[in-house]
Amino acid sequence: MASARSSSNVSRTGLGVQPVQASATSADEPRDAYRDEGYNYRYNGDMRVDGRHDMYRIPPRQREPMPWDRPGYFFGDVPHYYGYRIVSLPPRYRRISHWGIDYYFYNGIYYRPYGGAYVVCRPPFGTPLEAAIDRAILRSIRFAYYCDTYRTYERAFDYYNVIARQNLIIAQQNARIIAQNANYAINGTRALSAYELANKLGLVQSYAYANSEYFYQDGVFYTISASGLYTTIVPPAGALVTSLPDDYEIIVLNGIEYYMVDNTVYRTTLFEGQPYLEVLGQMYGSLYSQYNVYR
Repeated sequence: MASARSSSNVSRTGLGVQPVQASATSADEPRDAYRDEGYNYRYNGDMRVDGRHDMYRIPPRQREPMPWDRPGYFFGDVPHYYGYRIVSLPPRYRRISHWGIDYYFYNGIYYRPYGGAYVVCRPPFGTPLEAAIDRAILRSIRFAYYCDTYRTYERAFDYYNVIARQNLIIAQQNARIIAQNANYAINGTRALSAYELANKLGLVQSYAYANSEYFYQDGVFYTISASGLYTTIVPPAGALVTSLPDDYEIIVLNGIEYYMVDNTVYRTTLFEGQPYLEVLGQMYGSLYSQYNVYR
């Protein structure tokens, strides 16, 4: 049975899925995988043709399950298979609870419960990379704007204060940067517009330092901590990527289509004349419960 490989890249009209090639696969064979230009992994078997010969996308959680040892560790230049179901947990896993979510960890790979089974997932925010990492496997991130004004959000949740304190510190530092250099591209008008939309939709934004470097791979965002380690972070508002990982979802908020990876919401946007996917904010609490596919 033939299955089509696809690439999901952003264009001026939205996120498109274009077939690239087809090859025969079975549930017992390793899936063919490759990294696209946006530093996201693509896999064979992610498309299906129906009786009318129309091609449609199959979310990873609905594809054939795989053994727990097939995915690669999250910080490697290897297929991660985020969102794929696994047959069983590793025999020597470690259980971790982080921000109300239970994770199961073994050998650089994280899993979480899903419908009586488990799926491969991204590491919790704040996870440092203890091992050395090749900088070439991470993509440096551009930003549409930086926030230099601290703003509050209508949606509250258990750890809102953690993000609020972080945003206050970052906004104050960004304000000092622009005060010292008026030519620095904060794009405050765009930041305010994004905040107003995010707040209206019930999202909360995490700010980015204007003078720090941020990195991306397969839906995971990193920055370098004070101790010099690459550390996973909440995807910061205004971050721009050119494609989304294999396990993205299409959601509708207030009648408009957006894209969701885990609890992060993206929108299509133009920046300096080029199409991107922009981090708009995160869902938390009861709103995320409505859209969380891993219930």
